This record gives sequence, structure tokens and C-alpha cells, in this order.
Amino acid sequence: MPLKQIIEQAFTGVPQPADDNITRCPYNCAECRRIAELFKGKTSGGFSVEELRTVHVALSLFTPEAFHYYLPAFMLASVDSYEKGDVIPDAIRFHFEYSHEAQGHFPLRMSKLSPVQRKAIIEYLVFMEGKGAGSSEHAIGMLSEESAYA
Repeated sequence: MPLKQIIEQAFTGVPQPADDNITRCPYNCAECRRIAELFKGKTSGGFSVEELRTVHVALSLFTPEAFHYYLPAFMLASVDSYEKGDVIPDAIRFHFEYSHEAQGHFPLRMSKLSPVQRKAIIEYLVFMEGKGAGSSEHAIGMLSEESAYA
């Protein structure tokens, strides 16, 4: 099955977050408001590749629910039009590499992903490695069935 279809099927049925549940900023900062406004009311398929490249920081600002819902849009965008140095694969990979800075929301984000969704993300990361997007070894380890977060 083609990778795009694997991603689409894995994330079918993920509920769209409410308009007031897109970003997780307790300070209501300008960047979070901008991201929330951009994604508010839009389906995961409602963005161009160029739009997603310019707002890849949204992956860091999303609530766990918004991250779960919009992640496939970022994945599909970069599968279709990967360019060397593309920021989307790096931004995605970063969110599956457990770091001290991400300790607070990492387990919650991981808990939202089903085994099928984790497998689709792993296949995406392997595919992007093959395109030259960099090593995803640590991220794949965190997504694997053997991970403490599975």
C-alpha cells in the first residue's frame, strides 16, 4: 500500500479539535493566537504545502488533540513535495525524540497514538530518511512497540 494511503487510513476518524483547543499556551501569546486562528475550523486537508512549511512551529504549540489531528497533514505534505532541507520532516522527527524540554507533554501526546498510527509514522520517518531527511533512529525507537510509551 502506498505511504500516503497508509497515513490517511491510520488517522481516519481522529476527531478535529475544538476551536478553543488548538494551542496549549497558558500566556495567550501572539504566536499561539496566530496559529490558533490559522487552524481554527480547518480540516487537516485544508492547507497547502507552502502554508505548512511556514507554520511548522505549530507542531510545538498544538495541544495533544490538535497535534494528533493535524500531524498527518504535515506528513502528507512532505511526502508529496519533499525538498532537500525541508523543515517539515525535521519538525516531525523532533516531536518523537524525547527530550528534557518535552517531558511535560511528551507522554500525553504519545498516549493519543494507536499502534497503527505509530507504525504509519515510523514508515513515514523511514521513507523520509531514504529521501535524505536525516536519521530518525531515536524517534523510531520511541515510537516502536518496545518503547515505554507504546
